[in-house]
Amino acid sequence: MRHTIAFQATAFQAAPVDVQIEVPEGEEGPTPDQIPSAIIVFLGGPSVQASAFVSQQDAENLMGAFTQAEPMRGDMPPEAQAWEPEETVMPAAMLFGVNIESLVGAAVTPPHMNDEVGIVPHWTVQLQDADGSSVQVAVSDALCVTIIRALSDIAAGELGDDEDGDESALNGLADPDAVEDAEE
Repeated sequence: MRHTIAFQATAFQAAPVDVQIEVPEGEEGPTPDQIPSAIIVFLGGPSVQASAFVSQQDAENLMGAFTQAEPMRGDMPPEAQAWEPEETVMPAAMLFGVNIESLVGAAVTPPHMNDEVGIVPHWTVQLQDADGSSVQVAVSDALCVTIIRALSDIAAGELGDDEDGDESALNGLADPDAVEDAEE
């Protein structure tokens, strides 16, 4: 059964994972860049999250989706520059999480004008799993910077390999103020 879940991302995390894949005798297994090497997590507040295991190839493909969407960013309405996500609020002690174990597709749509809806003031990251279900996450412009940096490190096989031992830039919650400080 196909499902689509959508929410606004208030934070993003990425962490390395060690996945072991058993390949039946006589069958050809995935190449090393196709084996999941990280987990990415979009948080929509304290009780909502969507995660996906990604390989180096998945990270490259998702970065490619951002690259393809980037030219349309020039048409970004001024209202979109100040857009901030709202937390999804659920009753106390209620948690909602979605995990995409087998990422088969990803798409990125920048902020834009839509004739039917009007202004879509955020980036949309869509992740699709093997059964056709998808997660659509609304992402701010500032959070995109954090996501792209993490994807770049995943694609290069460098996630968690910080020389100073400080992994907070990649594995901690994205802090919009920290992103602004890093850009200065």
